[in-house]
Amino acid sequence: MQLTLLIPDLLPAQGADHIARGQAPLLRRLLARGNSHFFPAIAAEHWLCQAFEVEQRQDWPAAPLTALLDGLPAESGHWLRADPVHLQLHRDRMAVLAAPALELTQDEAGALCQTLNAHFSGEGLHIEAARPLRWYITGADAPGLPLPTPSQVAGRALPRKALPAPWHRRLTEIQMLLHEHPVNHARESRGALPVNSLLLWGHGQRLGVPGRHYSHVWSSDALAVALAVQSGAECADTPASASAWLATGHTSPGSNHLVQLDDAHLGARYGGPERWISALEQLERDWFAPLWSLLGGRLKVIDLVAPGDDHCLRVGITAAHKLRFWRRDAWPESP
Repeated sequence: MQLTLLIPDLLPAQGADHIARGQAPLLRRLLARGNSHFFPAIAAEHWLCQAFEVEQRQDWPAAPLTALLDGLPAESGHWLRADPVHLQLHRDRMAVLAAPALELTQDEAGALCQTLNAHFSGEGLHIEAARPLRWYITGADAPGLPLPTPSQVAGRALPRKALPAPWHRRLTEIQMLLHEHPVNHARESRGALPVNSLLLWGHGQRLGVPGRHYSHVWSSDALAVALAVQSGAECADTPASASAWLATGHTSPGSNHLVQLDDAHLGARYGGPERWISALEQLERDWFAPLWSLLGGRLKVIDLVAPGDDHCLRVGITAAHKLRFWRRDAWPESP
């Protein structure tokens, strides 16, 4: 049995190693004794597309992939994700708050989209809320360049990369319409965050998903689930722990599993250093400790992938690597 762990924001940010000094000793042992390779920074969404051998064109086509999962007719045409977000003004930047920081009902999403569609009807542009926090745009020209993904902008400043002029105008008009919308006035009156912008990303047309590397995918992320479904892999929500994963009965010899763990990412982006360290401690207890014990028995290989802002670390760990006693437990040093 082989296991790939996809854990965005697992490592301390560059220059912040002191924050995690002494934390997660078993994780540091895994990282020190395995075979480590650093790669250029990559969004978790883009890594998933690459892992399933999806072709990148103008952008990675996450929108049509997840639209099919959501039951939309994405077999043809151009699709663009347009997820609702809250832009939070700080002293020197505008931070993006999205799911799970932003809670939205389907009725609220439908009312907001109805207003936007009435405004853009003359352009043939249509916005649909397939899920409260997953919206799509069809009937419009493609932005024509790669756009930042939710994992890249969550809790961070909006990138300064300019949208093409038509899309810059549309987004400005969308923000004005959302600012004055009764749904947002009602949300603010009860202390909820208003939806004041949309995050545009993942545009493209439907492409094949040729990668067949995983027999099972465990994730609550819509893109990971969409890729699993279209590759023929079995899929389910991420288990609460390695013990719960083993108890599913799907960890048979010869199986190859992808498990996506987002606690470190959510802690780092929405909770700061304390929440991130708390997430590390939970991962250490619930995943790394039991997996270390399994390595060399039921588990043949652990392949740990840690995308981050500065780089992407990939570490391969086998039972033989457990014997590398001379390697000091430490966070790996980037090149």
